[in-house]
Amino acid sequence: MRTLISDDSPEKDENHKIVARYFLITVLAVLTSWRVLDARIALYAKEMLESNFLLMASTSNIPDVLFILVCIGSALVWGRYLILRRRGITNEQSRFCQIAGTAVPLAFFLKWPFKFVFGRTNTRVWIVNQVSDDFHWFNGGGDYSSFPSGHMMVFAAFFSALWHFYPRYRLISVSLLLILASALVTTDYHYLSDVIAGAYLGLTTTFLTKACFEKTCH
Repeated sequence: MRTLISDDSPEKDENHKIVARYFLITVLAVLTSWRVLDARIALYAKEMLESNFLLMASTSNIPDVLFILVCIGSALVWGRYLILRRRGITNEQSRFCQIAGTAVPLAFFLKWPFKFVFGRTNTRVWIVNQVSDDFHWFNGGGDYSSFPSGHMMVFAAFFSALWHFYPRYRLISVSLLLILASALVTTDYHYLSDVIAGAYLGLTTTFLTKACFEKTCH
């Protein structure tokens, strides 16, 4: 059974340092992407999509099933956790289920206040209407809900938990996140900076969830 990390352990201190370090890197990456890359990548993606009718048609109206995925995934993970607890098993799998089952829906619901605060114009709205792609502070919702990417937040929360508890799946976790990020950007559903911010917030959600459970259990 894995030993719980005490409040003053070196590993916990290192976790805090990682979150802080990635915050500075993320802020720099988001600002750089916003000012230099976002518009160029979005317009290039638009040209690429318009050059292929089938690609344009298949990506023009993709249904948003994130809420359904979160509900089903969370139910499955918590169901597995309850089965393990009923059997008296406390191991890496049960802790993964506990952390992922909490962090994933938490990331889903946390995306809304972030979107409201930043209020950034959606990529396709900006392309079609040629409106400002800036942030409309505390005016999010509807066409102003691009930043951060909720899909990236949710999946980054899940895969960061998988990364921590199952190191052998780290390459798969990173690869799937990169594929998702590429898909969101190249189909003009998000700016690059939206995806970067979503990945960091998802990772941080899992870190904080894990820290809270460890503090409670300790």
